[in-house]
Amino acid sequence: MRPGRTLGFGLLVLLIAAAAVYGAWWWHVARAVEDGVAAWSAQQRAHGVSVTYESLTVDGFPFAVRAVARQPSIDGGGIAWRGASLEAEAVPWDPRRIALTLPGIHHLRLADGGGVPLEVTAPQGGTGELFVSPAGLPVEVRLRFAGLTAAADGAVRAASIGALAVTLAQPPVPPAAHTDTGLSASVTVDAVRPPALNGHPLGPVIDRAFAEVRVQGRPPRPEPADLAAWSRAGGTVELDRLALDWGPLKVAANGTLALDRDLQPQAAMTAEVRGAREVLNTIRGTIGEAELRMAGLILGMLSRPAADTGESVLAAPLTIQDRALYVGPLKVAKVPVIRW
Repeated sequence: MRPGRTLGFGLLVLLIAAAAVYGAWWWHVARAVEDGVAAWSAQQRAHGVSVTYESLTVDGFPFAVRAVARQPSIDGGGIAWRGASLEAEAVPWDPRRIALTLPGIHHLRLADGGGVPLEVTAPQGGTGELFVSPAGLPVEVRLRFAGLTAAADGAVRAASIGALAVTLAQPPVPPAAHTDTGLSASVTVDAVRPPALNGHPLGPVIDRAFAEVRVQGRPPRPEPADLAAWSRAGGTVELDRLALDWGPLKVAANGTLALDRDLQPQAAMTAEVRGAREVLNTIRGTIGEAELRMAGLILGMLSRPAADTGESVLAAPLTIQDRALYVGPLKVAKVPVIRW
């Protein structure tokens, strides 16, 4: 056999061997994905969370590993989600990033401990990414949806939501102390149009609502025993930023939330309000002149010029204690009881 033919034959053998090894590796990964989903589902069921799906298939050979769950659902802890399909896909050269696709209609139902359940529907599905650690543990998930609706049970009309973005992140190793972050989350909601705001002086659309929080300590399950133990150990929720943009009104707040002995919320926060004078001008005629003058007087006493723009900013402490919300020393609202 000529040297050139020998070299070509050797390369062909190497290619065939590499293809065989890669194929075996791909099928090993596919089986590991199936086994991993089954093990995770069983683990969640052991914690009281129901995880179901009609079928699970793994394909995408040779350039990707794609898992498709049909009719998936998760139900537990006051949160229930169900969807038409969930697709997760990764490529061999970047296995720590998993692209998520949620085609079809998806429903999320939230029950907040005695309140009226809220159902959010995403008729256009959504997209996202899941990031895993070198050990294969999930450390961050990002989800994006558009064109949603939200309605409480019994509501005649639903609110429309232009877009929703959610990010959840956890460290690869559980926190060792209550001063360490066990879970962080951010939620951005754009173009919210509740039916109750039709004809409102500030406008029918809330432009944006945003929240960024960190759960300090090992995140508890939403059960009284776990919540009480987490609270006694010093667990808190750090509200890094809460913001609301609604017409001329701009509100921003930050602070710390915790649970009292009865597992009811308590908080110490600071809020800044911009556009308050514009709001007063906007609602002129909807409240009495005496109330309007009093509000203007209080605004003048509590406001200061902003360092960046010089506009008037109202800064005030917000607290929640004894199931009531206070702005400074003034009690402004009752806080509903949460039934865990």
